[in-house]
Amino acid sequence: MKKLKKYSKEEILKLISSLDINEFSKFCHEDVDESDLLNLLHENIPTNKFPSKTVLGIDIYHYSQYKPLEQTLIPILYKLIYDRTAELCLSDSSYLFQHYTSKDTFHKMFINTGDGGFQIFDTPIHATAFAINFQMIVRYYNSFRYFPKLRKIIGPLSLRYAMTHDKIHKLDSNYFGPAIINNSRVLIKDSLNRFLLDENTFTWFLHKINGIENLQNVSISQLKELSCFADYKEVDGDNNIYVDSKGFDFEKMISCDIQKIGNIMAKQTNLTVYNLHLQYKGVLGQDKYKTIVSLGNLNTSGIS
Repeated sequence: MKKLKKYSKEEILKLISSLDINEFSKFCHEDVDESDLLNLLHENIPTNKFPSKTVLGIDIYHYSQYKPLEQTLIPILYKLIYDRTAELCLSDSSYLFQHYTSKDTFHKMFINTGDGGFQIFDTPIHATAFAINFQMIVRYYNSFRYFPKLRKIIGPLSLRYAMTHDKIHKLDSNYFGPAIINNSRVLIKDSLNRFLLDENTFTWFLHKINGIENLQNVSISQLKELSCFADYKEVDGDNNIYVDSKGFDFEKMISCDIQKIGNIMAKQTNLTVYNLHLQYKGVLGQDKYKTIVSLGNLNTSGIS
């Protein structure tokens, strides 16, 4: 896993205080020359060297419209689904998540919002696998095959997803960076429960696997050839999302469509947004019949 740049508030405050006035002054210093402090900050906080990470945003749509009891229960349900998703990733995608020692590794890279959150991954490949497993469990819940009594009380879940790829850093125990900011802004713009991607994610897939449409063909042997998987090793275990050898597998990812749907302004940043529709065939637990689940949908309307 690519290590994040980590800083502490005390560390940065010490830098600032070494060259700035850290006491209340009776004078106005409007004409102060800040170049020495700016150079010091650039030397110690090299933002150009911050690693790029992929953020998967998941949001339970219209959470605020649930009744008080349901609003209380939904964060618990989300945690149940989240923990089972992490377990599925560890057991059924052994190669991809070999650097994750337990589901606690997922928790450490998660920003919880109560009715969803932002999960940080090294690559969009990891994020897509997590999203597929998450949606599989949601399908079993919605169809009364997982916590059916709770399903009766809360009702069905509708989700919207967003994937962004950009720089991230860590300050104390919190994560910051454009990957998170952009993800939040893309996610909140959607009202049609889609799976939206930013331009950086789209470009990542284009450069690494010749386009996101080729997710259907991605194999473990192909991933091994990518530089971002250079430190990955052969491991025992199952690989149920991405097949072990090259070639199309009709029993896994069965379709993948991508559409450019428009641009949004995030503060001063213009974000190009793509709509992903992906279908996967899989099974959970003792179910003998395979289930096809869809991530996103084919609605091409713009973003509001």
